[in-house]
Order: sequence, then structure tokens, then C-alpha cells
Amino acid sequence: MRSSLPGFCAILLAATCAHAIEAPKTQNETAPNEAAHAGNVVPTDEARFYEQLQRVTHWRNLRGLHVPQTAIDDLARGHADRAVAALGDAAAKGSEEANIALVRIQHWCSRVGSARPPNLEEQIDKLSSILPPERAARAAGVLHAEAAFMPRAVQGCRKASFDYGAIEDRLREAADAGRPASATELAQFTRDPRIRDALLEAAAKKGYAPAMYAVATRRVIDVQRAERTEDVASIRLYLKQAGTTMPKAKVDLANCMALGCDGHPADASSARAFGIDAARDGEPTAFLSMARMPWGGRMSRAQLLAWQYFGDRLNEAGCMGDAYIVHATGFAQAIRALTQNAEEALLEKAREQAEQLWKDFSARAMKEQGCSATPPAP
Repeated sequence: MRSSLPGFCAILLAATCAHAIEAPKTQNETAPNEAAHAGNVVPTDEARFYEQLQRVTHWRNLRGLHVPQTAIDDLARGHADRAVAALGDAAAKGSEEANIALVRIQHWCSRVGSARPPNLEEQIDKLSSILPPERAARAAGVLHAEAAFMPRAVQGCRKASFDYGAIEDRLREAADAGRPASATELAQFTRDPRIRDALLEAAAKKGYAPAMYAVATRRVIDVQRAERTEDVASIRLYLKQAGTTMPKAKVDLANCMALGCDGHPADASSARAFGIDAARDGEPTAFLSMARMPWGGRMSRAQLLAWQYFGDRLNEAGCMGDAYIVHATGFAQAIRALTQNAEEALLEKAREQAEQLWKDFSARAMKEQGCSATPPAP
């Protein structure tokens, strides 16, 4: 299993469960020639499931800001105007977290407004060649639910009363006052690299996890471009510290350690512990990385397959947000590759391990990803 530093950088840059979901079938149980075709795919009604996907997406986007669940529910239903009204009042009264949430919602609305309507038939045709029939039907239902959601979301964003000037003024004032959360948020939209780096460095030195993660990410990219040689050793330290509250930082730490991206010798064996811990958190990028990076190569085929089953099951529970279809196809392809020509004994071992992983870590993963029946405050 070969990997490279550019490969790590590509992965680095890529960025409510009401009932139990049955463990996914192996490729032996669903043969490739049973894949659905667009002409006979009947979309299932996934309106409620899609709302769950949106809820998780917004929970993850607003994580750490203690946004009221009612605001997240409004966003998940396409009513950005209601969420913005409530958060705008809180921000005007001095809530820094509410103001940062408004910035993120504003940019989400911008992405929604610029999204092009999809060609559903073409997308379903592509999915039906990868997914087994029941999964293709659900994916088609998600696409139809998304098509119904987007106009409502666009309308909600248009009705939202963003006080852009006041939001920016509050963000800059808080950043100037040395508030690390606002400084980190402002840095994302600062064009001058020197000012941006200064904002992030100051916030990172105060122990703010997103800033430490941003600094480490920037330094990895600079090293890959041969633009930096100093402070390289801090990459591992910052990723490790950020990983205490940010599962995706654990994945990047594992990938960095496995490839020796920070000046240390490559150590895939030690990296494996951080990657697996991120998978226990349900971090979506952990499952992609373990299938591609050297630390995943330290796992047996049965272990690797068991973790893919675990991640697939989380995705089917809605725990990976509106990237559901991306992950569904990714897991289908990974599972198909791992089960190809595999003996039944290995498949049975993987299924047993996957079931044990689910018993041991599903509650933790759902909590970390905001998809439990009662998600924690973001």
C-alpha cells in the first residue's frame, strides 16, 4: 500500500439516529451484477432522512458554538431566516459564538445560492452502477429529497436578515481584542497571508483547537510545497492537541506520522492508534484514510473490512451529513475491493468484528458526530 506526502495533502484538503441500522451486506451477499439500473430504480421516500442529514451537517458546521438546537433544526428544514433571526438577536446582545455562527450560516447560504440544479437521472444512473438495489433506491430518494430541499433553503436564505456590516464589525472587534475564536474565523477570509498567519498563530498559542489545526494544516502544505523548513516539528504537537476535541485532527496526525511529514521518520505503527481512535469517533475521513494510508496497511484484511462495515453503518444512520451519497459510494467500492475473492471464514470474522465495534463504539461515534437521538449542544 503506497502513499505519498502529496497524497496526504489531498486527503487533508478534501474537508439523529432513531433506530438501529442493519449491518451492511458484503459483496458476496450482493453480487456486482445485482446492481440497480436507473431505468428500474424506484426512489424511496427519504424526506425525513434527508432532514437528519442536514441536521448533522449543520451540527458539525456549528460545533463548539453552543448554538440552540432549535436553530439547527430550522436550518435542517431550510428555514435559515428563523435561525438567523434568533442568532442575530443573541449576537447583538454580545454573544461572540452567535456572531461566528452567523458568519458560517452566511457562507452556507452563499454556497446554497450558487449551487446548480442536478441532473437527477444522470446521477441516479451513475449510482445504480455502484450501489446494490436497496441502496440505490435510498440514494435516489436522497437526491429527490435534496432537490426538494434546495429551493426552500434558497428562499430561507433570501429571507434571512443578515446585518452584514454589524456581523463583520463584531467579528473584527473581537479578533482585535484577542478573542481566539473570532480571530480564527476572520483568518479564513483574510487575503493577506501575513495577517492571516498572525491571527492564527496568536489564537493557536492560546490553545484554541481550530486555530492549532489550521496552523498545522497550513504548515503541512507549506512543507509539501518546499516553502517552509522552520517550525516543522510543531505540526505534530498542534495536531495532537487539536485532536483532543477535533476527530479530524487525529486523522491528519495519523497520516502525518505514517508518512513522516513533519521531519520525523515515518511511523505507521504508532500512527495507527490515532487513526483508529478517530474511527471510533465516527470521523468520516478516518475510513477513507485507513484504506489508503500506510497506517491502515498495519491492519489485517478482516479488521479493515470490519471498520468499513462500521463506517458504512454510521453513514446509513445519517451520521456523515449531506455527504451521504459520497460516502455510500466510497464504502461500497471499498467493501467490494476488500471482499473480492475473500474466503467465507474471513468475511464471517469481519462481520463479527464489525458487530463488536458497533456495540463498543457506535454510541460514542454518534455523540461525536451529532447524530444521536439526543445530540449534545454543538
